[in-house]
Amino acid sequence: MKEANSRRRFFKKAAAAVGVIAAVDYTKTLTSSSSVSTNTGSENSTSDVTVQEMMLSKKQLVLMTDNEKKQMLEELLKNVHKDIA
Repeated sequence: MKEANSRRRFFKKAAAAVGVIAAVDYTKTLTSSSSVSTNTGSENSTSDVTVQEMMLSKKQLVLMTDNEKKQMLEELLKNVHKDIA
């Protein structure tokens, strides 16, 4: 029973963190005044995606422990709260 509660609590925190990060990112996107054209942006995006895919294909998947997940989530939430304040 405690394990199910622990998982539920973890997923609630993760969902909250993703929501907050998405809201902050959306707000930054709306308020930023970038003079980059849309073509350059899409070219940069395509280049970034290609580089990321190459890097990921070279790495092995290593599963995180529950403790590592908890630490990462707490760090993300701490950084989000720091950015908002």
